[in-house]
Amino acid sequence: MNLKLLTILLVALDGSSTLTFVRRSPFHYEYKDIFYYFETFYKATWFKAFMSCSKMGMQLLSIDSDEEFDKIHEFLKDKIEYKPELSIWTSGAMKRIGQFNWINTGYPVRLSKWHPGEPNNYGGREYCLKIWINDNRFLLDDDRCDREMHFICESRKSSSDCIFYII
Repeated sequence: MNLKLLTILLVALDGSSTLTFVRRSPFHYEYKDIFYYFETFYKATWFKAFMSCSKMGMQLLSIDSDEEFDKIHEFLKDKIEYKPELSIWTSGAMKRIGQFNWINTGYPVRLSKWHPGEPNNYGGREYCLKIWINDNRFLLDDDRCDREMHFICESRKSSSDCIFYII
């Protein structure tokens, strides 16, 4: 192993900083102080998506503003084919009927980017929040948590984080 790389790893692992691994790929995106990773290799239920992000040292996507939502949309529009019914998990989960919160922060979802008539808790079983592309519209929708779909992980960068890219 390269001595310089070993030194960097030892400094990073000394306990004073957090080590986060982020895959550098065409599906990796940075905006402000957040790194995003769009998982395209497999689909997962909401729970498995949550755990997959955790295993990478990341969290399932939480979106703080309509501006951030639009930036994520721009990124995905350039990277994926808009297929009818394409769905992507976020960390949104129902707290009470009609009220969603981000599971990572506990904050309410305060976005205006909902499909018309959503969230509707169709059949009384839609407790998880997804981004849904329908009629070429990229908007939020509630869905059953046991459905499998792609997902986005995120990692918020802080001054003590040490980011290593796997190329």
